[in-house]
Amino acid sequence: MLGKCDEHGYYRGEVCPVCKTKGKFLMSDRELDSLGRIMAGVLRHFPEKLGVTMDGHGWVDISEFVEAVGGSRSGFQWLRDHHIEAIALTDSKGRYQVDGGMIRATYGHTIDIRLDDLPLAEIDDFYYPVTEEEIDIILEGGLNPIDRKNVHLSGSIEKAIEAGKVRTEIPLLLRIDGKKAREDDIKIYHAGKDVYITDRIDAKYISKAEASDVSPPAADSITETEAEESPLEPTQTEETEEKTSPKPKRKSTKKTKKTKVKE
Repeated sequence: MLGKCDEHGYYRGEVCPVCKTKGKFLMSDRELDSLGRIMAGVLRHFPEKLGVTMDGHGWVDISEFVEAVGGSRSGFQWLRDHHIEAIALTDSKGRYQVDGGMIRATYGHTIDIRLDDLPLAEIDDFYYPVTEEEIDIILEGGLNPIDRKNVHLSGSIEKAIEAGKVRTEIPLLLRIDGKKAREDDIKIYHAGKDVYITDRIDAKYISKAEASDVSPPAADSITETEAEESPLEPTQTEETEEKTSPKPKRKSTKKTKKTKVKE
């Protein structure tokens, strides 16, 4: 559930995580999941699908986005600007940025946009998960984008393993020397809470992660949501995921008493 606490702002869950009180209801988990998929698809891959205007840095006017969704998707006529802001501000992975009535995705794009206004990374080590078949190729030829416009790196071993498990049960890890890359004026940008992006990484900055640095993968399997948002270049885009995912049940058009009221 997405809600709003009068004192602490937007939150996800049944109650405000700070004061543990139930705030104002904004949307259900089903609506949150459906709208989140639309946002990811439009802001990363196909803005033209809803006819919204995107500038060269990926920014879209929130009001225009709300109007486009409400006019084209059944069941979202109640949508307002603050609903979109709430989704972006409570996103656990930091996938969105909101500023002055505009919104954009900060990573995962397949369209040509410039993200060089994101903050530069300040950490010294990055990690990238690979399969056994890929490791020697990348160590020799470097890291290049596959089906997204940037190389996506993890800022921690744990997140890199989590990302790698999308494609292989036991991923191998590469270490990227961020300090050396920074000294050579290679720009690596902080795009999400633990996601970093760059144009490419030359092989001279890449090495195998030391065995002592790599913890065993967690026993529990990666969740579907984590798989969809992996920093790795995905095997399919959110557009495909939206088509293949079960469609939410259409709300009844009969006039019945409302059980929940949108803000």
